[in-house]
Amino acid sequence: MSLNLHANYRRDIDGLRAIAVTAVVLFHANLYPVQSGFVGVDIFFVISGFLIGGIVYRDVSLGTFSFLGFYARRARRILPALMVTVICVMLLGLLLSSPTELRQNSLGAISALLGWSNVLLWKQISYFSPDAHLNPFLMTWSLGVEEQFYLFFPLLILAFRQLRGIYVLCMLGALCIGSLCIAQIGVGRWPAAAFYLLPTRAWELGMGTFLAVAKSNYTLSFPRPVNHFIGWMGLFLIGLSIFVFDEHTPFPGIAALLPVGGTLTLLLSDGSFVNRAILSTRPFIWIGRISYSWYLWHWPLMAFIWVCSPQPPAPLLLLGAGIVSLFPAVLSWRYIEQPFRRGGGADGGVVLRYGGALALGVGMLATVYVADGLPRRFDRSLMLTEQVLAEGRGEACLANYGVSEPNVSPRCVHDAGRPRIALLGDSHASALAASLSHLADQAGFDFVQFTKSSCPPLLGTTRLMPSHPGHAAQCTLYNDRAFAAVMRDPRVQTVVLAGYWAAPFAADAGGDAYIDPRDRMNHGVAASLARLDVAVRTTTQVLARAHRHVIILGDVPQFRFDPAREAVTAFMPVRQRVAHMLDPSFLTAGDIAPVPLLSVPGQPIADTVRQAVADTADVTYFSLADGLCSPAGCKFRTGNDPFYVDQQHLSRGGADFLLARIDGLLPVTEDNVARIATQPPIPTAPMPLSAATQVAIH
Repeated sequence: MSLNLHANYRRDIDGLRAIAVTAVVLFHANLYPVQSGFVGVDIFFVISGFLIGGIVYRDVSLGTFSFLGFYARRARRILPALMVTVICVMLLGLLLSSPTELRQNSLGAISALLGWSNVLLWKQISYFSPDAHLNPFLMTWSLGVEEQFYLFFPLLILAFRQLRGIYVLCMLGALCIGSLCIAQIGVGRWPAAAFYLLPTRAWELGMGTFLAVAKSNYTLSFPRPVNHFIGWMGLFLIGLSIFVFDEHTPFPGIAALLPVGGTLTLLLSDGSFVNRAILSTRPFIWIGRISYSWYLWHWPLMAFIWVCSPQPPAPLLLLGAGIVSLFPAVLSWRYIEQPFRRGGGADGGVVLRYGGALALGVGMLATVYVADGLPRRFDRSLMLTEQVLAEGRGEACLANYGVSEPNVSPRCVHDAGRPRIALLGDSHASALAASLSHLADQAGFDFVQFTKSSCPPLLGTTRLMPSHPGHAAQCTLYNDRAFAAVMRDPRVQTVVLAGYWAAPFAADAGGDAYIDPRDRMNHGVAASLARLDVAVRTTTQVLARAHRHVIILGDVPQFRFDPAREAVTAFMPVRQRVAHMLDPSFLTAGDIAPVPLLSVPGQPIADTVRQAVADTADVTYFSLADGLCSPAGCKFRTGNDPFYVDQQHLSRGGADFLLARIDGLLPVTEDNVARIATQPPIPTAPMPLSAATQVAIH
């Protein structure tokens, strides 16, 4: 068995790294058509498995493997550049991050240093969500996956060190297939976990290791024409994978076979024309050598541009940041990566020194976290504003993705023996809940809240979301149960329906649509709009026939900028100046955002909802947008009090402002109150579908 694995430096692998990191940077710059440049991370995973996994296998086979030596090399390779990046990001954050943001950044930095970023981000945020742009440590998730892989992989190889190469390959192949199967199942059920966590990513590193083990045991050579063809095929597969996917593609399941297969093919075709004449050229090698530092540096600069920019930054601005980040990347590679990588000393001493540096860094970052992001840097009014914004997020009665059972706890179903007002809807409805509950209590009513993220309160219609494959069925089941509970409870006399009615038609909606729950197919915008019209009519008529007064609330205006971040920036002088430099044209008229700063297509959809209930008895439509908007624009705050917690969800102050200005919002007579007050409450046990709901749906 030949164990002379990777004895010679392969220039083409640096060329592969160059493709990977460039794809990631262009994707983060929102540069069309590199809409799936995120596959650069998958290319990195395969390369890492091929090189590092192959070295572990070689050393174990030769009996020279040492855990101390292995982790000392990993520390020299990963930690110095990462530590310097963390220090610079936190220092920049002292000027440009609010206390809440700096506190969150400190937690992200701790997880990055400890190789735990992917787990933290899995719990916090989707890689493709708008908020992800604001996290300067987002890209460290992939480092977490790698470091976790290399905690377990040496143990696995050591356990099978007595086996012949063919059995090791069979073992690796079986594990890779198992990991890929978990990934394919996971993208449909747990998309965030599938994207971030090791079990669904291990097959990518494992396939690189599989190839390295195969090359160490067998001669994998091909005739020159075949080798050239394999090289071109690998380049084609990688190039295709960079352009054909987008953020709505279920990933990393079967789709990830494209970049993984392309990378494996190019690793196999060393010596081909592509490997020699393209990947091994000086520009590719130069980018490949600084790829790790460029990967670390490009994203924090882009993230701070997102944080400071009033509106989403232009792709050319982000691309400029990516190019500028080459300068610190080169310095990092030359003066940090290279010297520390060549550093001497006993392996035990190296591990001990880096362990001490990590402990010191984590301790300092933990101090920032415990100190709530050092709020004394700014005016106390900023803390009050952030407190208002925090109170408007994370509503307890809002069911998350994956949940299909309404929350019937006392917090969501008030029971003081009085008549009830029920609110059904999605997260936009949930943003109104606290204010509406307060108004109901003042008027002498109990309050019921059944709200679920991205789930419009409609019967016979649901929202298709390719990014959440199981959501349409879960939303249907949730609405079945919520409407059943409301319609069989005689104490509920008024039902308020509210939601993000325009959601499937938004620019960032991808393949979202209103659909028949039995069809599950997107038939286009016209069919989706017609489905909304029919669903609103059907739902309100069913409730009206059940002797419920129905209130439909049109949605609030949305903005091309983030009103909440604008409210925070108002207290931060340096960030204000940077914001003006980044976007000098951005201008609001005090508390009013002019029409060019409003998002579309809210008004056409609002008109559809309004017209659908225009002729239905006992159904009232109120426009929330009318309470904020005039021909000059839409109000998004009062002084320093923000009306929004993001671009589309109201704050408590915004909801209070709007609902207090709606006359006749709770049209209930005293006779109805007396008649209904003696009826039994909504049960607190799991709720079966009522006959009325089943008839409405089928």
